[in-house]
Amino acid sequence: MRNMVLALCSLSFAFVVGQPTEGSRGDKKTPEDGRVPISQAITEIAQKFSVRIVVDPALTARVKPATAETLERALDEITAQVSGVVWRKVFTGKVLGQEVPDDQVLSATRALLNIQLTGLMVVDPRNNTLNSFVANYPAPPGFEQTLEQMQPPFSAKPIYVVLNPRPAPTGQNLRGSRAEQYQQLQQQLMDLLAKMSPEERRQAIQQGFYAWMNADPEIRNQMLFEGMRLSFEYWQSLSPDQQREMMEMGRRWFEQYFGGGGNP
Repeated sequence: MRNMVLALCSLSFAFVVGQPTEGSRGDKKTPEDGRVPISQAITEIAQKFSVRIVVDPALTARVKPATAETLERALDEITAQVSGVVWRKVFTGKVLGQEVPDDQVLSATRALLNIQLTGLMVVDPRNNTLNSFVANYPAPPGFEQTLEQMQPPFSAKPIYVVLNPRPAPTGQNLRGSRAEQYQQLQQQLMDLLAKMSPEERRQAIQQGFYAWMNADPEIRNQMLFEGMRLSFEYWQSLSPDQQREMMEMGRRWFEQYFGGGGNP
């Protein structure tokens, strides 16, 4: 069995090494399907329409470049290709000679979009000041032309933000060696799948597959190699009885989902 696992790891390594990376494709900037990293597609839109666009750096999906002739339609084209991703038009308080950093714009936008209340006011009685929030307030016609006359004034130049307001949580509270962290993360995923209905599991697996296929090839190949390497490390840490138990579980799973017998 050890030789079989080692052979699988070797084959995976050969596959990863044999895949061309972005830097090894010469002058070719896009893969054969025409997809590019979402950050690149957004940068092209920003340059075309001369606007500032902040992109969540956690977004690694690959998308087809926009072809629309208007800014908003171009952003619609891009975000429609990635589940959960949206774009918003953001206006910040006007501070002469200062530009709000991208990370602050992104974090503030995400925080605002995730407020569950319809409205909120936080008052500081000592200083007689307040912070307020109103959800989904209808924007009056022409309000953008009055932003700089407001008190306090807002910049009339918008910032466009592309983000996933509720990104999927990554593994939290993982401890120990990398092999142990991998085991903990796998257990978290299995626990989550166990709580789903069969239809929810089907949708989750399908969305995970799409996310995997749209990921940057370099990241995808690294994930594949690291996953195989960590799996092999974990396999080596098991006792012979544990290895046999895992093989039996795998055999039962294969029969359940694919049918047939197969040798353990």
